[in-house]
Amino acid sequence: MCVADTGGFGVTDDRNIKRSSAEIIAELLSDERVKRGLEYLQGDDFKVNRERVRKEASKRLQDIRKRYRPRRRTPETAARERELTLRLAEVEAEAAELRLLLSDLLEEEEKLRTALEEL
Repeated sequence: MCVADTGGFGVTDDRNIKRSSAEIIAELLSDERVKRGLEYLQGDDFKVNRERVRKEASKRLQDIRKRYRPRRRTPETAARERELTLRLAEVEAEAAELRLLLSDLLEEEEKLRTALEEL
């Protein structure tokens, strides 16, 4: 006869499960590593470490919130920021063009020096 035939566990099965569960728990609690772990969790070191980690996490979360919080700006400040951002983009583009030109000039200089040395 199986569990499906009887429609469930019987009273005897419930007692066996409870007894085996109690035995498993008692065995776990008698394990030296578990005892050390429980002592640590109940001790002051754990409480101090937990509080330190909690404070550090709180500070990190506040920093992240502050970093991504929208800035309070006046319309004039926002317009000035847009103006400066556009000017910065123009300067960056011009600098990139100048770097390319410099690269070309350096290549030409190298070719000319090589040609002079061959003479």
